[in-house]
Amino acid sequence: MTPERPLHVVADLSIDVDGVPVQVRASGADLHVVAGDVRRLLAGVRVLGGAATQRGPSRADLRRVAGTLAERGLTAQLDGPSGRVATLGARVDSRTGAALLGTRRARVHPAGVVRAVGPPPRGVAAACVIGASVAAALVAAACVVGAVAPCRRHR
Repeated sequence: MTPERPLHVVADLSIDVDGVPVQVRASGADLHVVAGDVRRLLAGVRVLGGAATQRGPSRADLRRVAGTLAERGLTAQLDGPSGRVATLGARVDSRTGAALLGTRRARVHPAGVVRAVGPPPRGVAAACVIGASVAAALVAAACVVGAVAPCRRHR
């Protein structure tokens, strides 16, 4: 998919989300989000999302953000200290993302999720991995939605 009006972003931002250092870097069509502690970042994003909307980010929110990134030719990646956790946007086409997250424009990296949030408890392993994957992808969405969403309004 070739975007009608591609965005090119240049950014080097360090922020603190509920005590978790987060770095956002962008060059051209690539956004790279690095969190020092993905588990704590997820909790902080849930709190911030709930404060604004009385709920955490949903699959519909994720689809909207991933779609907006793709429409603008952008790809966002979320990394934790141990590697890649999730990728959203233009250069993603994932059947697994469609099944788990409701969009082919989101890919989870299971090994990165497990390393970032820890191994799931016995008995509910599949549900925990899926839940952590959804949450990790939502973090990437939440980190970039502020920069991308305004572009959607100016079509």
